[in-house]
Amino acid sequence: MTRPRRIAAVALPALVLAAAGLAGCGGSGLPDGVVAQVGGQDISRAELAQLVNQQKSAVGQQGQEFPEPGSDEYVALERQALEGLVFQRIVALEARKCGKPCLATAKQVAAERKKVIADNFSGDAKKFTEFLEEQGLTSADADRILRAGIEEPRVTARVTKGITFTSAQARKYCEANPDEFKEPASRDASHILVKTKAEADRIRAQVTTRNFADLARQYSTDPGSKDQGGDLGTVQKGALVPEFEKVALALGDGEISDPVKTQFGWHIITVRLTPARDIPCDEAEAGIIRTQTQAKKDAAIAKWRDEVIATWEPKTIYADSALEPAETSTTG
Repeated sequence: MTRPRRIAAVALPALVLAAAGLAGCGGSGLPDGVVAQVGGQDISRAELAQLVNQQKSAVGQQGQEFPEPGSDEYVALERQALEGLVFQRIVALEARKCGKPCLATAKQVAAERKKVIADNFSGDAKKFTEFLEEQGLTSADADRILRAGIEEPRVTARVTKGITFTSAQARKYCEANPDEFKEPASRDASHILVKTKAEADRIRAQVTTRNFADLARQYSTDPGSKDQGGDLGTVQKGALVPEFEKVALALGDGEISDPVKTQFGWHIITVRLTPARDIPCDEAEAGIIRTQTQAKKDAAIAKWRDEVIATWEPKTIYADSALEPAETSTTG
């Protein structure tokens, strides 16, 4: 199962929690209506059903079929949703252990709620309340989800504190992986599109590489490229109409075509060729530091996740063994 990078991220306006892995222990004796318990914190069956219904709604909006209740696929979705809810509780418990640096205050939660209402409900608190009711969420549920969205990055920030990737390490990485730092040759096309051949001939008579972009902005009828001076980006074989593509692939660097007719009108085409090159390590350094630092942080979070799951495993109880996690560890 692929795990998201963020452990209990809030996806608003849907307020859907990202699923994360958890190893749990079977058990019974939970109160009616409680599907799992983590460190004494209950997760209700209604809460699980609400999350599954959100997933069903999202799948329906994409025109896909949702598994039938009781099917293996449906139970797998329930299990995944419950894993996310369980891990949300674990993060909340870890935030309590961390204390003030990690805990969200009531004022911060209220500010986040206000931001959600402003960004997703045009500042209308009534619409937000109606949305919660439609989703089967209470105001307390919303605050809990918002609180998790604040506290989770604070908790993981403590895990990744101090992780760096130095310039020396970046150069060593670059020199050890030269194939990663090659820039392939590219062919970028620009065009001026007009309705008639007469107009195309008139523009072709005056166009040069220097004024091509200005004339495209002035005369082109292509709304997608006009404001960019006719720039169409890199030519991808098979992505353009055949008449256009044949000419664009045959032109030399900076060469300008005679008018070309397609179903869209008459085009004047030019291309800019960039040869393949090896990217110098000095140029690649900033990108290497950024990506490798993130990779180290991801690895640290994955390791912490496994450790914290193991810590809370004895304190996690499931009412239904069918909803216990199928995996006993996470993957980064």
